[in-house]
Amino acid sequence: MNSRYFLVLNAMRLAEYAHRQQNQRRKAPPGEDQPAYFLHPTEVAWLLLESGIDDDELIAAAFLHDVIEDCGYDETALAEAIGNQRVAQWVARVSEVDKTQSWEARQQAYWERLNDLNDPAILALACADKISNLMDMNRLLAKGYDVSSFTKRGFARQYAKFDRLDRLFRGRVPPRLYQRFEQALAEFRDYDPTKR
Repeated sequence: MNSRYFLVLNAMRLAEYAHRQQNQRRKAPPGEDQPAYFLHPTEVAWLLLESGIDDDELIAAAFLHDVIEDCGYDETALAEAIGNQRVAQWVARVSEVDKTQSWEARQQAYWERLNDLNDPAILALACADKISNLMDMNRLLAKGYDVSSFTKRGFARQYAKFDRLDRLFRGRVPPRLYQRFEQALAEFRDYDPTKR
């Protein structure tokens, strides 16, 4: 087996271990299924692959994209653990590292960083992450849950965040990936409680 496969396999193992060590599960209302968090980075990697992206470093970054944000790694430690500086750099670029800031400030900083970098790989990674998040939220909304039952921000703030990202992703990520984002966002918009 060549080294390109080892990078992705090692990223999968490291991500699963790091999130399991934090005992992380996907957010859900009480009584609802809360799968192991590793499902989320797996979805992100799958979305990139399904959109036609065949870049092992980017797929590895997809598996690891929340390790800096949620598991106590920094860019240097992640680069050492995975043996790839580029993967660690990409993960750092899509990570919210200062959790002491308000949610609004973190979202603004995230958007500005993505907009300033204008890197197609980072935008694709961020887009796949947001698609997975939207799909998860849509699944819960379809079951009749209110947005406030699984996130601290209401529908309007969540929608505004995704709508702003839509303008950032449009025409700058692979068409198939953007189409999935657009569909997930349209489905989310249909759950707007002010229009029911």
